[in-house]
Amino acid sequence: MTFMECVKRAWASAWEALTRMPALVLGTFVAYAALGWLGLAGRPIPGEGEAPSAGLVLAANLASLLNALVYVWFMLKVYRFVLLGERATPLMASGAKPFARIVGLGFVMMLALLGIAAAFWLVLRPQHEGGVAFLSLIVGAIWVFVGVRLSLLYPSLAIGGRFALGAAWRDSRGHFWSVLGVSCVAALPLLACGVVALIGLGIAGVTPESVQTPAWVTVLAIGQSAVNVVFALLTSAALAWLYRRYANELAGTGGAGAASVR
Repeated sequence: MTFMECVKRAWASAWEALTRMPALVLGTFVAYAALGWLGLAGRPIPGEGEAPSAGLVLAANLASLLNALVYVWFMLKVYRFVLLGERATPLMASGAKPFARIVGLGFVMMLALLGIAAAFWLVLRPQHEGGVAFLSLIVGAIWVFVGVRLSLLYPSLAIGGRFALGAAWRDSRGHFWSVLGVSCVAALPLLACGVVALIGLGIAGVTPESVQTPAWVTVLAIGQSAVNVVFALLTSAALAWLYRRYANELAGTGGAGAASVR
């Protein structure tokens, strides 16, 4: 499977997931938009005298957390659709074990990011703004590299594989640019639409100050939901095909689903 074959299959699989699981995609969109609206409504607006109430801020933080879980769940469903042909049901496969493992991997990655940042801060101790920016650049580059090298583990966990960090690292060896590139190119149509939308808003004279009304918050929440759902469809389908292309050790880490893919 070549680079562009992987991209084209990702596009085709994303479209199939949309057309064969329309209720699931629509439900995810609605849930994400509703939670996103609450998250945006509870964020303080710079320059405004009156801040949101403590209760609304707490609700916004909770909504943001739930939105992250909805996003993870939707990616898992796309992985399982592409690799196993599983449709909308069951909503939680295997007693939610794959979902819990993916959430756990995300938590481990977050802790790793904090650990890397803390280590560099202690060693370099930047004393000015330029040093902080340089440190952020280094930590970001390391984070992207590690994230891409371990990314094949996400579809593996989704179909019943074990928490095999070493196997994911070895399977992606020598394929960093391919894994990153396929995912980026698969999302290019969405990026192009986003650029056109931003240009259109700029021509229409829309500014950050003009989008602070409840109506605009609703529009932003709907737009954010649409972008995130499409992004998840494209990138998850791409990663599923990359798993088919490169997973060797990961395919043997357990689970009937992993065996059936091969």
